Amino acid sequence: MKISMRLLKLTLLGSRKNYVVEFKAGLNYISGHTSTGKTSVLEMIDYALGSKEHKSYIEIGQSCSAVELELAIGSEQFLFRRKLFSFTEPMVIEQWDSEKGKYSFYTRCDVDAPSNPNSLSAFLLEKFNLADVTIIQDRFSFRDLFKYSYLKQTEIDNEDIMRESDWVRNAKRKATFEIIFNLFDATLDNYKKTLKNKEDEYKNLEIRLQGIKDFLITAELSDMQEYVKQANALRTDIERLKGELSAVKQDKGINTDFANSLRQRIIAMKEQLSIIAGEKADQHDYLNRLRLLKNQYDSEIEKRQMAKDGYFVFSQYEFAFCPNCLRPIAQHNAQEICCLCGSSRSDSSSELLVIEKEIKQIKRKLNEILKFIESEDKKLDNISVRERQSKQALSEAEQELQHLYADYDNPRLEQIELLNYEIGNRMRLQYELEQKLKMIEELEGIEKYLKDKGSTLENLKTMIRDLSKVTPDKETLIRGITTRFTKILEAFSYPKLSNSYVDDKTYLPYVRGNKYNDIGSLAGVSLITMAYYLAVLLEGITDDYHHLNILMIDSPRKNLGAKANADTDEEFKDEKIFDAIIKLFTQIGKEYEDRLQLIVVNNGYPDFLPADCVVAEFDTERDNLPNGLIDDAV
Repeated sequence: MKISMRLLKLTLLGSRKNYVVEFKAGLNYISGHTSTGKTSVLEMIDYALGSKEHKSYIEIGQSCSAVELELAIGSEQFLFRRKLFSFTEPMVIEQWDSEKGKYSFYTRCDVDAPSNPNSLSAFLLEKFNLADVTIIQDRFSFRDLFKYSYLKQTEIDNEDIMRESDWVRNAKRKATFEIIFNLFDATLDNYKKTLKNKEDEYKNLEIRLQGIKDFLITAELSDMQEYVKQANALRTDIERLKGELSAVKQDKGINTDFANSLRQRIIAMKEQLSIIAGEKADQHDYLNRLRLLKNQYDSEIEKRQMAKDGYFVFSQYEFAFCPNCLRPIAQHNAQEICCLCGSSRSDSSSELLVIEKEIKQIKRKLNEILKFIESEDKKLDNISVRERQSKQALSEAEQELQHLYADYDNPRLEQIELLNYEIGNRMRLQYELEQKLKMIEELEGIEKYLKDKGSTLENLKTMIRDLSKVTPDKETLIRGITTRFTKILEAFSYPKLSNSYVDDKTYLPYVRGNKYNDIGSLAGVSLITMAYYLAVLLEGITDDYHHLNILMIDSPRKNLGAKANADTDEEFKDEKIFDAIIKLFTQIGKEYEDRLQLIVVNNGYPDFLPADCVVAEFDTERDNLPNGLIDDAV
């Protein structure tokens, strides 16, 4: 049975707000200027699906704490939550509960090797019926499968589609290709081995489930409805008893007009005391600012007084050497020139008059501010007196109220104690019910988990039967991928296209009779790489294959978009080619809308791209668009 994946929503959990990108079926286009976060959308998806780490994004690190990815796998819907910048911490998986209309905790997975049964990779591979598959003496990973669904910007033209430069990685990539299309030689044996392991796991879960059921039956609480019924009855009983207790406590012989008036007066006193405390704090702050101003006036007076005193001191001497650095000073014969700075001497009396006038003006302001500070100090004293008086009055009123309570002997004390006992007893029963609820929730979780395991077993049995009956026709498959590959290159307006095919041994693409990386143009390699990934995607959705039905392409315009009349070496860099690529993306998204997701990230798009295909657009110059993924980051 074909099981596919569909992305629903990516959310970065932020401190100020959350940042969301929602996805749809078919073509999803994300556009934006450089450094606006469009590529980070794909990288956050990759991180939520088990990538070891992500880049050290400054804006994301300052604004966000975790990433959430909502996705559908087959008929199930999940939410994956993983902390940012915490690469080794487990991630939480929640499952959508259609009855409750919300996500509920499902499991917690380690971001670890698939050999760890609690790893995210093991969880996902089991969902896609690929658990426990081994290739070249190594456990198959979901990350191996995902490589055919994510064409990174750094890989679109790196001339290493099958990791040919590394023998081990090349063998694993080829084996992954065969696993996707059921060509892997050991597939049947792997499935039979997996079936045995899953049957044992299923039996252990059944035993555990039965143990929990037996316990709950013994506890006379075996289903959620019974818990809800008892919990509601207890809650109603507790509220009733609390109401009776409150009524008894109110009837203490002090519920007179005088006592009620006294209680209201105490409340008013506390409110007034709070207002006075605020006034006192404001007055303190105001006085501090006034004293700062007074200190500034003192400083100004001191500076001018020093200037005045220094004028008389220094004017008595003719300096031959600088009093600071002791170097000789050039002598001036003219008496009207200062021997130190060389400036013209002014009339000393007029200059001193100016300084004295400034000193008087500042002293007058200082006297005024001192008087004002004194008056404001008195205000603060008055507020403090009011505060003390209010506190004294409040204390007296509270003591008077306590005196009323102390002098009254409540004849219903036994009834109060009995009601308290009854309330405590029912709250204990309520706590015990809550503990049993946790057992019921665990029971429901294990039942759902067991049901999923049962579905996995049935799917494995079906696949084993199908593989036992039918031998995969490799030649027909490669011919089909070749046909798609050639048609895609034609739609891309690939220059001088001829003799294009996918090799049935290496699974590598060839164009003009040459291996793709012998073309001699990185732009040509980019076109071939995109066409190859698209061909694998389109063939992968046609049968019960293991392709995820998703392809994410980062920056398809890389190496493209040069002038139409470029040189021979630039024959692949044509704006028309880029337009042709987007037209094909649009066509594929529309034609196969219910069967795949094509997510494309690029800087800009042609005018003919349908508006509903643009799921996110960032622009630093347009007010009606977010500046970036983290659109309010500083």
